Amino acid sequence: MRSLQFLSKPSRRLFWQVAVALPLLTGCSSGGEGTDAVEAANAQNQSKISDEDVTAKQEADAKFLVKVTGNALLEVELGKLMLARASSPIVRSYGTRVVQERLELLAALRTLAGAKKLAIPPALGEDEQAAYHEVNTRSGTQLDKQAVALIVRTQKQDEEAFDKMKDDAYDGDIRGFAAKHLPAVEEQLAAADEVADDIEDMP
Repeated sequence: MRSLQFLSKPSRRLFWQVAVALPLLTGCSSGGEGTDAVEAANAQNQSKISDEDVTAKQEADAKFLVKVTGNALLEVELGKLMLARASSPIVRSYGTRVVQERLELLAALRTLAGAKKLAIPPALGEDEQAAYHEVNTRSGTQLDKQAVALIVRTQKQDEEAFDKMKDDAYDGDIRGFAAKHLPAVEEQLAAADEVADDIEDMP
């Protein structure tokens, strides 16, 4: 599996700079007291879409960006949890990979959303928070298994979403984004499945 030692020095430096900065931006909060960050982003986009009287496909474009951003934020937090508390070296190593890959995806999503003037969540939504905290209550091999299982689930959602939007997105740039990132998403899901298989027999 890929680890930080295979990254160039500039890549390693950028990775850790962003990894340190991200918790300051997101942490595990929902984006403010009484506010669900994912719902807030969807609501903001819906208001913009309603004002501009655009199509259902454009609404789907916005929901795609919100959903995959929410998943990526969750996976970063799970990766950091694996690094800190996983009992298996395989899972700890995988946690490093997850954090790196999802920080890269988040940066690309923020750039695209900014260009399209669409809102994406800056922090975990309530559903993502609940899923994270469910894993966080576990320990030992149960934490390992539940964290990996949750990442497999979210990455399957990502794969389906990217595969659909490479053909169905209204916006050409979003179609191109989905097509560009789909192979990496598929590779990452395969890696997650492999880790899940490797730890399946742990007690």
